[in-house]
Amino acid sequence: MFTPRESTDRRGLHRRDLLRAGSLGLLGLGLVDLLRLRSLAGSPSAATPPARNCILIWLAGGPSHIDTFDPKPDAPADVRGEFKPIATSVPGVSIGEIFPELAKVMDRLTLIRSMTSPEADHDRASHHKLTGYRPSPALVYPSHGSVVARVRESLPGGGVMPPYVAIPDGPAASGAGYLSPAYDPFTVGGDPSLDTFRVQNLTPPDRLTLDRLLRRRAMVQALDDFSRDVPPTTLTTSRDRFAERAYSLMTSNAAQAAFRLADEKPETRDRYGRNPFGQSCLLARRLIEAGVTFVTLNDRGAGPLGWDTHQQNFPTLKDTLAPPLDRGVTALLGDLSDRGLLKDTLVVMMGEFGRTPKINPNAGRDHHGRASSLILAGAGIPGGLVLGKTDARGDLPVDRPITPADLSALIYLKLGIDPERKFEAPDGRPIRLVENGQAPRELL
Repeated sequence: MFTPRESTDRRGLHRRDLLRAGSLGLLGLGLVDLLRLRSLAGSPSAATPPARNCILIWLAGGPSHIDTFDPKPDAPADVRGEFKPIATSVPGVSIGEIFPELAKVMDRLTLIRSMTSPEADHDRASHHKLTGYRPSPALVYPSHGSVVARVRESLPGGGVMPPYVAIPDGPAASGAGYLSPAYDPFTVGGDPSLDTFRVQNLTPPDRLTLDRLLRRRAMVQALDDFSRDVPPTTLTTSRDRFAERAYSLMTSNAAQAAFRLADEKPETRDRYGRNPFGQSCLLARRLIEAGVTFVTLNDRGAGPLGWDTHQQNFPTLKDTLAPPLDRGVTALLGDLSDRGLLKDTLVVMMGEFGRTPKINPNAGRDHHGRASSLILAGAGIPGGLVLGKTDARGDLPVDRPITPADLSALIYLKLGIDPERKFEAPDGRPIRLVENGQAPRELL
């Protein structure tokens, strides 16, 4: 089952211990502080081991925070919108009526209502949320998934599965940035809810047998031998890694099986929902079980705009976007918990920004970077916690603003990666994984 929320006092920590740990600040902890707290606690339950995996559910286009997880029932009609708030399993906490299933498990999640960023353009905001850095004309920063793939590559027991997978593909800024393209996500492609679903770059073309595939590989290796005197570059090294990974995936029965949803019981597939999003959630669980470290589930909804509801916001959310999300995410969390995977898997659900409090003339809401909401679960994340608050209109955080850098620090700390770690940029400069970010201490 999900881990219940545990208070600081029950872990044996007192205010003087927290102060003695040093440099806590108002918003978060650094890695050194976290290790000191674990030492002070002296309890195995307090020293939660790092999570092994992460599933990032990306709501492409930017969902309206007011209509989903931060309702404003007392605001004027042109702000509060058409949806009524509904009670959740956490007393005093309400969310939008379009999420009845998630409302039932809110006591097992953390809801952050005070995410904030100055970016309100899709690509720029995606870069900020997925890397922790605002976009720069001089450098593209690596996404969280790519950083995890880079850090975990040297660990034993990696197997043949790619460390970082995107379903069906990666959103903007989900790649490796200034790192090698070898750390870009492996993209699944296609619709896993279809009987004809095939993973791109995994299934050999028709009539290409394993023997022919291996002969082609030998031929490529022979041609590469002619160029051994040419100094390798980042691109050639990445190409070699991609090729080796592709051959490993196509020749591994275990890897092939991980993507085979037909092996699941029909009732399990039904529980997730027989739609692209629901089956993508089920595929994410299978990939985590098979050894993939970081899965990004890119939810673009049923249309080209996804959660970018400039027009007809309310029927689009109620009839198209919310039902599969509500069902699929709830099933994913329950399945991970039942299989003992949730304690080792950090689940993050967010989009690039929120949407404007004021409803526009097209019955939609426009881009709004100043405030958005996100959901966290698993990996020791406390249940039933609501962190941060926005003003009466949902325009700005008025309590505990959380930045993309803070979120990055949290993700890395939860996965056992020091946010102060540095990678080398192409020009040789050392660059921290996180700059000016602190993980919220309540979540550690």
